[in-house]
Amino acid sequence: MTPASLLAARRCDRLVREGSARYLRLDIEGAEPLLRAALAEAERSGRPRAIARAAQSLYYLLRREGRHAESAEALERTVDAHRRLGGVDGRWTAEWRNELIGLYGRLGRGRDLEALCRERLESDVRRHGGRSLEAAWALLTLAWALRCACRWDESARPCRDALSMIEGVHDRDHPRTGWALTGLALAAEQTGDLAEAEAALCRARANWSRVGHADRVAAIDELLIDLYMRQERHREALELSTTLFAAGRCPNDERRVCRVERQAALARALGRTGEAERWDGLATELRAAVELRGHERERMGDGAPETPAATSCGAARLTGPIFPSPLL
Repeated sequence: MTPASLLAARRCDRLVREGSARYLRLDIEGAEPLLRAALAEAERSGRPRAIARAAQSLYYLLRREGRHAESAEALERTVDAHRRLGGVDGRWTAEWRNELIGLYGRLGRGRDLEALCRERLESDVRRHGGRSLEAAWALLTLAWALRCACRWDESARPCRDALSMIEGVHDRDHPRTGWALTGLALAAEQTGDLAEAEAALCRARANWSRVGHADRVAAIDELLIDLYMRQERHREALELSTTLFAAGRCPNDERRVCRVERQAALARALGRTGEAERWDGLATELRAAVELRGHERERMGDGAPETPAATSCGAARLTGPIFPSPLL
């Protein structure tokens, strides 16, 4: 290390401390320029540990502010620094790479997302073995990335491979199979194999229901309702939707309104005009209440009300990056 490099590393350390202190006091305007300066000094020092620390601190600040596009560069530098420190298979490389995978997904950066998911898969195969659960979760994350790019046929293969791995470690009826079965169902539905999609969803539902995962069962029910509606099986869709509505499990108020509106549409499709009108009335009341709370939150400075997900509620809750966790 040269004297200039050492001095830059020391300046970085001081700036990180000062910036972090301001950040903890919620002085964002004062903290950001200090942390950006710290990262610049870290880059001048050439020391990956200094770069990792400074970039991580800046990333936390930008993430807290909801500036996700800007935070990506800081997180990329964090991951790259940990690759230099611990290698591509290092523990902290893996941790921060997982964080970056989630961020790329939120930003819709499909090409970068796929490349990082493939790096993770190769790393997990080296670290844990080609038939391990870790490799299975990496395959399902890659399948999610491919679905984000609407590459449905390609996404089915990693789901099948992951399902085989999970069944090899556990058994056919283990609840962990639900994640692979859901991905398989989504791919099958988009490629027109509705029978396979329904069979996969029903099996996932049974495996999760057996151990009491009520939230996951409800998410599967949402997907089944969407599938029934696509096939114009309105009676089955209404029966399942009514059961789901009566259970009262709903992620937010906007989704509750959507469910009521769906009830009305299904009743109308079956010729139940009076029932449809009652559901329409309830939907109007709920929508007005949601809008009123939204105005109140904006007036109080608490932000806008929650909005429904662009995709199916079930798909949003059961798909995405999957990382090893006891909650699986």
